[in-house]
Amino acid sequence: MKNQINETLLELIVGILLSGALIEAGCIVLTGYSGAFTSGLCIGLVLAIVLAAHMYRSIDHALDLLPKDAEKYMRKAYMIRAAAILIIAGIVTYFKLGYVMATFGGVLCLKFGAFWQPVIHRVIHGKEPQNPQTEENIETDKEKE
Repeated sequence: MKNQINETLLELIVGILLSGALIEAGCIVLTGYSGAFTSGLCIGLVLAIVLAAHMYRSIDHALDLLPKDAEKYMRKAYMIRAAAILIIAGIVTYFKLGYVMATFGGVLCLKFGAFWQPVIHRVIHGKEPQNPQTEENIETDKEKE
């Protein structure tokens, strides 16, 4: 396994945290501060980061397997992630660690982070380079216009 964190995974984690901060700020503005909401959201954000890392490791490992084995492995990895979400939600509910819906909101930040990742990548690295066009392609494009 790799010892260094992947750049895309790091950008995804930044997107998760950014989404969580926006949700927290929005809820503070709309309803005021709630410690139970904040703790539930933080638990969900930590879980989202763990799920993202697990997903990255699973995909990386599955790419080394045969297609049939990779499909089985990815199904198993998905079930592990789904079970982790349910177990953490049960723990939050049973021990009253925070609002369970805020925990699910934190986990949902994994999806929001996926939308933020390309934006974060462009902010860090600037605009992505265009596909290099040869002189012939440029002339052909001009003729079509």
